[in-house]
Amino acid sequence: MLMKKNRRFVVLATLLLVTAGAVLASDAEIEREQEAIAMAWIAAHNTADVDEMAKVRAKHFKRSEVADWQPGFRRMLDELGKLEPYGVMVEGPGRLMVGCNSDRVEGRIRLSFEFHEDAPDQIRQIGLGGGGGGDGEDDPGIPTMDFSDDWKSRKPELDSYLSQLASDGYFSGAVLIAKKDGVLFEGAYGLASREFAVPNNVDTRFDVGSCNKDYTRVAVMQLAAEGKLKLDDAVGKHLPDYPNKDVRDRVTIQQLLDHRSGLGDYFTDEYFETPMSKLREIEDYIPIWGPKPLLGKPGERERYSNYGYTVLGAIIEARSGMSYPAYVEARIFEPAGMAASGFFETDAVVPNVALGYTHHGPEGRVEQPIKNIYLEPAKGGPWGKSYSTARDLYRFYDAMLKGKILEGDANWMAGEWDDGAMVLAGGGPGLSAVAWIEGGLMVVVLANMDMPIAEVLGRTLSEQLR
Repeated sequence: MLMKKNRRFVVLATLLLVTAGAVLASDAEIEREQEAIAMAWIAAHNTADVDEMAKVRAKHFKRSEVADWQPGFRRMLDELGKLEPYGVMVEGPGRLMVGCNSDRVEGRIRLSFEFHEDAPDQIRQIGLGGGGGGDGEDDPGIPTMDFSDDWKSRKPELDSYLSQLASDGYFSGAVLIAKKDGVLFEGAYGLASREFAVPNNVDTRFDVGSCNKDYTRVAVMQLAAEGKLKLDDAVGKHLPDYPNKDVRDRVTIQQLLDHRSGLGDYFTDEYFETPMSKLREIEDYIPIWGPKPLLGKPGERERYSNYGYTVLGAIIEARSGMSYPAYVEARIFEPAGMAASGFFETDAVVPNVALGYTHHGPEGRVEQPIKNIYLEPAKGGPWGKSYSTARDLYRFYDAMLKGKILEGDANWMAGEWDDGAMVLAGGGPGLSAVAWIEGGLMVVVLANMDMPIAEVLGRTLSEQLR
């Protein structure tokens, strides 16, 4: 029996009254103002006082009638209790993630704050969890079902459930479920090519998005273990010709890994003006973004930076003497048994690669999905966009959890199969990927649809099947 999901992804998005936003002078000032607004919202939440929350909402939501938001306010109070922020990360223009401890939920939670582009002091929506979900306009709102207790009967139920999601347009992609001793379930649903009605299958390769950053991190740790670099090395030690002295002298490898370098992201005017066909290799990025000034003091705060991982890729190439894709294929894919994975170009003819379909067009949201080939660089790199089957991505994370690729303290995942709780996700226009690892169960979901469908479905399955 299908029923609507009882969500822990809570989005509060519907709120009133247009407030004239102050004109902010720079991106850094906008970020500081938005961080202050997010903290004001958390402080009001912690008072458990409707009147205090109403004051924040009247200033920072375009719509703010108490009757619209009070039920959600009470629901979050009941579920989370008081929140203690421990860190803020800028995820992109107008998007902040605030990590919090809760006095009612085990483990850390994430609050995502999204602001209106045309009114940067106005909150568009707030999400609890990762990457969206809930009652906002981008939430897939997938139905769920109660599964039988034993795996023998769960498998046909699960296959039927996922097939129904695909038939109803909620999902297109592949799902794999595994425990420490092996794969329990694997299936593929929907279409790899809607144009030619080609179905996805278990051998279909999907864009894994930022899951690829874990390969970059592994490569850095391997080179460090071999004595070819140190994590506290400055960029200039390995890239003496990098076109920004501040970055050469002040930014370290560790700061790049931790998104604390002060570097910005790709998504500037130059990115949107650059034909995606011209972005293929690391050397295509650095002349455009390398000379740009730092957006903040290195080490001071988290600021999600795809570009920072591109700089790491340049260092990997300099220290290994190999191209980044060649290094990853030889040192990570091959040892993990990921024979189907690779860095495929979007304009190349490659068998068994799913096309990505998105509702995000160049001018904004579109009703009918379009191919994402003009919205993503033509080839992936250290920041993301390699392609894998669901089983290959499982092989990578299984190898990491078991210490087969990276040994010792350098492996941040080793030994976490039984007791760990990790969500490793990537997404963008027309792509969504997650490996949800919790309670001894790994759920891998790859989709050729907009995020956050993989993360929402991954969490739904993890909660239902553990």
